[in-house]
Amino acid sequence: MTQQKWWQTRRIQKWAWDAWRYYSWRPTYRLTLTPSEPSAYVDMVNHVVVCNPEYPYPPLHLARHVRGLPADLHEFQQTYLESLIAHEAGHTHHSGLLPAGLHGQLVNMLEDERMERLTAVDFPHLTALFQLAADVDAAHAIEQGGLGGDVLRGCLLHRFTCHHPIWSFTPDQADAGLWPEVKAIVEEAWVAPTYDAVVDAARRILQILNLPEQAPEREEFRFFLDGGGQALLPQTPGPSLQGSAAGDGPGQLHGAEPRPIKPEVDPQVTPRAEHLQAQVQGEARRLAAALCPPALPDRTQPSRDRGRYRYDRHETGSERPFDLKVGVKRPGPAHLRLAIDVSSSMNYQDRLAHARRMAFILTLAAQQSGTPILATAFADDAQPLIQTSTLPTAALNAVADLQAYGNTRLAPALQGLWSPVLPGRSITVILSDGALMERDYTQCAQLRARHDGLVVPILLDVQPDVAAAYERAFGPCVLMSDPAQLTTHVLTFLRTLLR
Repeated sequence: MTQQKWWQTRRIQKWAWDAWRYYSWRPTYRLTLTPSEPSAYVDMVNHVVVCNPEYPYPPLHLARHVRGLPADLHEFQQTYLESLIAHEAGHTHHSGLLPAGLHGQLVNMLEDERMERLTAVDFPHLTALFQLAADVDAAHAIEQGGLGGDVLRGCLLHRFTCHHPIWSFTPDQADAGLWPEVKAIVEEAWVAPTYDAVVDAARRILQILNLPEQAPEREEFRFFLDGGGQALLPQTPGPSLQGSAAGDGPGQLHGAEPRPIKPEVDPQVTPRAEHLQAQVQGEARRLAAALCPPALPDRTQPSRDRGRYRYDRHETGSERPFDLKVGVKRPGPAHLRLAIDVSSSMNYQDRLAHARRMAFILTLAAQQSGTPILATAFADDAQPLIQTSTLPTAALNAVADLQAYGNTRLAPALQGLWSPVLPGRSITVILSDGALMERDYTQCAQLRARHDGLVVPILLDVQPDVAAAYERAFGPCVLMSDPAQLTTHVLTFLRTLLR
């Protein structure tokens, strides 16, 4: 089963669409997220906007100079995606269609900065977001060709680095002497009153550099500019396109609705979780099939007066000439709750390693089968691992990173574990290897009396008096002397129970 990427989930797709509507207020556009586009583009003729949700993280040796950079890759990509959405929305308000060739690339360089400044007037929080995006693009550009280059490259790099405290463009090619004059035109275009003034500024720069407007695009610029889907002005004069001079107009009132709340993004899988997942994938799939068994197929049965009429039965004189379709039968829903002892004694005989493996398989199988699952680790205090709002990769990471510490106290963990109301019958697995305080046993017994569901305590190599105390609190317990058999025992038990 192929796992969804973070941006393919329904909540991220909905957030991206809500963000587009918030920044552009253009519900007739079609927003597409795809990594096949280097960055993003908006087609104002066909009402299409495309953004890359997997923009690459800046090179690590330059990342420390990127202001406000999130440490997690997915969080960075989500933040950068919002900047792309806001950027392309700004084009629909303030920009027009691009000329062809190198002239169009230069217009794009100049207009991006002008348009972002105008957009940030309506949405002040975008100033920091656009600054982050500029720093990231500067890092990629520096990695590609350093802080130098010809004057045309300077038009791009100066946009990214004009406000950076360390980075700045220094021309080092034969046309370096032209940079002061070109730089003045660039900065003038950033504050130009109209899009047409930007097009003229780009034309003047090409004339200064003695380059024809019809010159082909430069390949090294494409990664940093609007993609090939950007609509172009016709090569020959003709009837003007609606919106070609100033985008699609101002739309409705900017900021009339609240800014969409950015949902929490699933983090990257940790190395330990990735290693465990590779080891237990087969066991998890087998358990997932038990957690979500297939329904009985639709079937028909003879009926006296309901269903599909069968003339052949009527001809033979059957008393039941109808076929009645009987619907599918599915087992009732169930959910899992895990309480895992992570006290210091669990380090003995690799007990924690076996418990971690068992919990990881249960978590992965529950995710694959769509079965709700909650998990809490307990020692001196309760440590929630998986809650109803925990994202899939975050849940696997939490289970894989379990560490032992402290003493054993179970009641607070059960109180938090049994508080959420989930659909279907509850199956609680408690894994422990040590005695509790007498007060803890009493509190656990009171909690168990109020909980309506199956509770299975699994005790690893405990003394008879400890087992007796657990049975007084919870009822029958499972005693195990070999921790290596823990995973096999639990999986077999659940498959039998849910059959």
